[in-house]
Amino acid sequence: MDTILQILQWAIPSGGIGAAIAWVANRKANDAKQAKSVHDTYKVMYEDISRLLVETQTKYDESTKLTEKLVSENNLTRRALNRLSRAIEAIQLCPHAGNCPVSSELSLSEDGDDGKPVSERKERRQHRREAERTKPCMAGAGEEGQREAGGAA
Repeated sequence: MDTILQILQWAIPSGGIGAAIAWVANRKANDAKQAKSVHDTYKVMYEDISRLLVETQTKYDESTKLTEKLVSENNLTRRALNRLSRAIEAIQLCPHAGNCPVSSELSLSEDGDDGKPVSERKERRQHRREAERTKPCMAGAGEEGQREAGGAA
C-alpha cells in the first residue's frame, strides 16, 4: 500500500492524473473533429457529383431532343425523295413525256447546267423544243408516220 501512496503522491503533484484525463478528453474531441471533417468532405463530394450528374442529364436530354428532331427531318427527306423517285419513274410511262418540260430538264446532264441564269436556260430549252417540233420524227409517230415514211420510200 505504501507503494500505491507513493505513486499517487508522485502523480498528483505533477498533474499526471489531470494530464491523463485531459488527454482522454482531447482525444475524443479530436476524433469528433476528424469525423466531422471527413463527413463534410464526403458531403461536398456528393454535392459536386450530384450537380455534375444533373448537368450531364440536361445535356443528354438536349442532345436526345436534337437527335430526335434530326431523325424526323431525315424521315421526311427520305419520304420526299422516295416520292420524287416514283414521280420521275412515272414520267417514262407518261404519253406526253416527249413534250414534258420536267422530262427534258431531267434528260440534261449534270454538266449541262453551266451556271447561266435561269432565263437563258429556259430560252435554250424553248429553242430545243421548237427544233424538236419542226423536225420530222418517224419513231413513235404512229400509223400516220409510218404511212408517210412508207409512202416516201
